[in-house]
Amino acid sequence: MEKKQHGGARPGAGRKTKYENTVVIRVPEKYRDAIKALITHLDDTEHVDKYYAAEESKPVYMRSLKDKKQNIIFRTEPLKNEV
Repeated sequence: MEKKQHGGARPGAGRKTKYENTVVIRVPEKYRDAIKALITHLDDTEHVDKYYAAEESKPVYMRSLKDKKQNIIFRTEPLKNEV
């Protein structure tokens, strides 16, 4: 039987990520937009250090698992004692 030269899994194939390591987790679909907003906020505030003021995200509207309306705001602030 001849071994096929195309198709199938290949080392190094697939979309690359800009992050070092990633994991797959299951989260309620209701929280998907909030989690994406958190990741965006963390990427956008990567520069925040002791020389910058805290930065807050825009509110993200969502519903809790018990269907209560909520606005979520993420805040990144520097640690003053970090070098």
